[in-house]
Amino acid sequence: MSAWLNRQAIFAGAAILFSAFAFHPSAAAAGDPKAGELLQKADAIRNPAETYKMSIRVESDGSKQEFEVLLKGTDKTLIVTKAPAKDRGRNMLMLDRDFYTYVPNLKRSLRLSLAQKMSGQVANGDIARTRWAGDYSASIESKDRKETRLLLEGNKKNLTYDKIRLWVESASAKPLRAEFLSLDGKAVLKTAAFERYKSIAGAVRPTLLRIREPTGKESAISIDSMEVTTLSDSLFTTTYMEKAR
Repeated sequence: MSAWLNRQAIFAGAAILFSAFAFHPSAAAAGDPKAGELLQKADAIRNPAETYKMSIRVESDGSKQEFEVLLKGTDKTLIVTKAPAKDRGRNMLMLDRDFYTYVPNLKRSLRLSLAQKMSGQVANGDIARTRWAGDYSASIESKDRKETRLLLEGNKKNLTYDKIRLWVESASAKPLRAEFLSLDGKAVLKTAAFERYKSIAGAVRPTLLRIREPTGKESAISIDSMEVTTLSDSLFTTTYMEKAR
């Protein structure tokens, strides 16, 4: 009897030891309240409300484009092209993780992916899907008094990036910089820097996002204005996208 109890104790101990080794921080990311809280705070710094609009400029390889971006919740974004004049009417719409662009010459809407390039180093999702919380599970990789490094792992399909390494200020959760990673997390596809913090839409927020590829090529997204507002669901349809100017 005592030998049987000893064997059972050994098996139980081995099971506990195995589960300890099998446990990985990312597996508990969704249940990591500190990491999740930092991620939500970082989102709140970048996004002033559930519904708002902003005017942005995208500069890549010597070219410049201007857009009006309307955002509602986590799943609706309308991007209206304002400049250059030759691109007016080439608008874009995100509904959940479905992304559409209207091509005036073809007089039809095409379905694209959030990861597809919009201009230079800027992907469609860099503008259309600005919130991280809800799309990613977060775990803390390292932390000191100045900075905290988070690993974000996508918990949905068809996101712009499968994994993101994000640095935030430990005290405020202000986003500082990011690495957009490959699916296995080993390769850095692009890096980003959140810069030019200033008071806009009721708080101090980054108004410049620099995105750089390993080749050294860089694009910049500048926020010229941001306004909390009320937006009708009727704006977020392919019918309205095709006629918005």
